[in-house]
Amino acid sequence: MSTISWVSTLDLRLVRIFNLIYETKSLTSTAEALSVSQPAVSYALAQLRKQLADPLFIRNPEGMIPTARAAELFEVFKRSVNEIDLVVDSVTSFDPATSRRNFRLCLSDLGELTFLPALVDQLMSEAPGVALEVVPMQVDRVPEWLERGEIDAAIASVEFPGKARRNIISAERYVCVLPERLAGAGPTMTIEEFSELRHVVIDQSTGHYQVDAALRAMGVERKVNLRVHHFAVLPGVLANSDLAVIVPSQVATLFGRLWPVVVKELPFEISSFDVNLYWQDTPTRSTALSWFLDVLTRAVAGSQGRPT
Repeated sequence: MSTISWVSTLDLRLVRIFNLIYETKSLTSTAEALSVSQPAVSYALAQLRKQLADPLFIRNPEGMIPTARAAELFEVFKRSVNEIDLVVDSVTSFDPATSRRNFRLCLSDLGELTFLPALVDQLMSEAPGVALEVVPMQVDRVPEWLERGEIDAAIASVEFPGKARRNIISAERYVCVLPERLAGAGPTMTIEEFSELRHVVIDQSTGHYQVDAALRAMGVERKVNLRVHHFAVLPGVLANSDLAVIVPSQVATLFGRLWPVVVKELPFEISSFDVNLYWQDTPTRSTALSWFLDVLTRAVAGSQGRPT
């Protein structure tokens, strides 16, 4: 029996309530998300407990904690509801101008800095009623989130394993950003000048590890004075210190427009890299998701000043 057929033996409304309780660990939050009363959610949970012969959730100070049986069921329920929604979406017309659909996009803070402004402009222009939730990047969780349907898409410069589909939507390279007072003359610097700089380093968990690999291969060591996990903090740090940082060229250009910093080409070769758009590979892609992927592709192109 398919998961869709299996879930259809239960009230689909109850399954959706179950999924929300599991995700929020709260009857109140579930009621708010569904715009119903908390007693209605409690009644639905009581029905589920009776039909499934399990407590499903145990209340404790941390919220509604799922039982082992509930954890097993959630895997099936989440996947099944996503399959049902895909089938319904595939036969339902989607009009961006009138839609009230919610989309969930996974981005790093670098992606938020570079792509989000153009994406919001695109959405407000084409689909003012559509809501977008940005999910913070966790590289090791993205394949799971895509498979479960917890996110609609992700934009990242790393390659993810699994069944997710991928399109290359941008090509990038690394450059060096430093305060104006340290810039010197010319568009590039010598390896000696580079070695004398003191650096901010972005944690490799963000997926940007190529720089360190290239430097190790050349036997070049950086003087590292600061390590951070977020690109967003860099402009203020650079503008008020004597530190430099290696970042992708697009975010470097953004920093240069907004802060008193200068962009320099590196005095050594580092391979360029691709920015990828990921989504889940399913037999049926909804018209809504197809539209969203197209908007993402055009927004990335627009953020780079390229024709779409």
